[in-house]
Amino acid sequence: MTSFGVIRRLVAMIGRPSLSARRDAASAIAIELANVALGVSAPVLLKLAVDALTAGTGPLGLIVLYVAGFVIAWTATNAMTALKYTFTIRIIDKLARRIALDTVRAQLPTLARKREGDSARLQGVLERLPFSLQIVIDGLLWRMAPLIAQTLISLAIVGALAPPSYVAMMGAALGLYIIATGHGAGRFQEAARTAHEAAACQAQTVGDILRNARRVVFNGNLAAERDRIDEALVARRAANEAVSQLIAATATFQSAVLAAGLSVLLILGTADVSAGRLTVGDFVLLQAYAFRLALPLGGFGYVIRQAGVSIANISEALELGGGIPDKHLLPASERAGPAAIELDDIGFRYGEEWVLRDASAYIAPGAFVVMVGPNGSGKSTLAQIIAGIIAPEEGAVSIDGRPLREIEPDERHWLVLYAPQSIGLFNRTLRENALYPPTQVAEAELASLLDEWRFYESGRPIDLDLAVGEQGARLSGGQMQKLELARLAGVSAPVVILDETTSALDRTSEARAIRTLKERYRDRTTLILITHRVALAPEADVVLFLENGGLEAGRHETLLRECPGYERFCSLGA
Repeated sequence: MTSFGVIRRLVAMIGRPSLSARRDAASAIAIELANVALGVSAPVLLKLAVDALTAGTGPLGLIVLYVAGFVIAWTATNAMTALKYTFTIRIIDKLARRIALDTVRAQLPTLARKREGDSARLQGVLERLPFSLQIVIDGLLWRMAPLIAQTLISLAIVGALAPPSYVAMMGAALGLYIIATGHGAGRFQEAARTAHEAAACQAQTVGDILRNARRVVFNGNLAAERDRIDEALVARRAANEAVSQLIAATATFQSAVLAAGLSVLLILGTADVSAGRLTVGDFVLLQAYAFRLALPLGGFGYVIRQAGVSIANISEALELGGGIPDKHLLPASERAGPAAIELDDIGFRYGEEWVLRDASAYIAPGAFVVMVGPNGSGKSTLAQIIAGIIAPEEGAVSIDGRPLREIEPDERHWLVLYAPQSIGLFNRTLRENALYPPTQVAEAELASLLDEWRFYESGRPIDLDLAVGEQGARLSGGQMQKLELARLAGVSAPVVILDETTSALDRTSEARAIRTLKERYRDRTTLILITHRVALAPEADVVLFLENGGLEAGRHETLLRECPGYERFCSLGA
């Protein structure tokens, strides 16, 4: 997205009624218009006062009025700018909130479904967003239009009160300044994007290492990972230095243009005053307008250069937002009854290697299904295909006769709830994690289940207010799984898939948990359990056995008689 495209998008967002920023924008614009009026009137008032004093005519009261008006107009702009900022910051906050929410809503499904998702990069974009918006909205947008208006009005007044040659000189100086700014804009935009990429890479590297602190430290790689962070910091510094060098070069050129223009203007003005072709008031008028425009132009040029990185960051956030409309989805609690599942010649591959091929099976509603097979046989892949997380390359999945590809991605999770082996807990309390939607388990029931499943081996009381730490670091693997299973016990969904969600439990705890889930899901949920423990297979209504890309489905006894691979797998005591 181009710089002008980003600005147009932001302006359009401010104008939308849903953002509730129109009144703040109107107030800010009104204040800025008043600022422009004060800015262009101050030099005129000063000229009138100087001309009256020089000529020695005019009432003293009128001269005092001119001087007072000039002082008020010249100094009031600071107070007006501060007042405008209160409205500007409201607009920035509303924009940041809307863009952040849109981006999170669009990207969370991507992070959940795709292996290449990068949460640290997304977090860096969102963290930089408020400051980037401040640079663009307050520093660029709110200055650009008023400065252009003030410049045009100033040139018109100079043309009306002073010889036309001075308008030409001021116009030439402004033209050279614009050329100087445009000359470095393209190079600076590219350097700014590089700096933005370097900052994103650093955020990604640091975030990845911090999330895996235990892996780093316990494997003795602290020094190596510290060096990795240092490399990312060095790359970011190099990119920032390139931007700084361009800023310095462009600023020097712009300052030279302004200095040359002001020097010529003042030297010629002094000569004209000495020759009587220009009054002292006219000279003061020219000087006031020249400095009144030169100072904002210098600051505006700096803002333009700084805005490059900010625009790049805002552009990425807007593109990540994706413009996904809100949808009303029927909650799981309103979807009644277990669902039938039909797999029709499912095929899937990673690269050139087929993990699944011609996989077909029918699962009756309310069935208890055990999915087994050697490591790497495609169990988790098939589970994610059934859940609609990934799409098969061949074949189709149907839920109650409805092709899964025709169901909206967000709605699939209400139909098929997939619980992965790697349980991600929030850095919140046991209660907040265990009561996380869509569960409807009651708090007393939750405590009873955890106590029954021996959440603490010692049997001590369970403190539901206990913070579990980042990614559940304060809990064991078995405790995390028991907490998740207690949550799932209160879920009402047509299909629930547990992807080795009992792998960290001892056999007694696993048997208790599975028994509880089967009792609670009876007549309302189809339960699929992925496990390495074939001891659970005899209890299943259907066993799904995967091996060498193939799928065999049937009851445990039938597969033992008719499927040599399954018989061999069971005999190995898996």
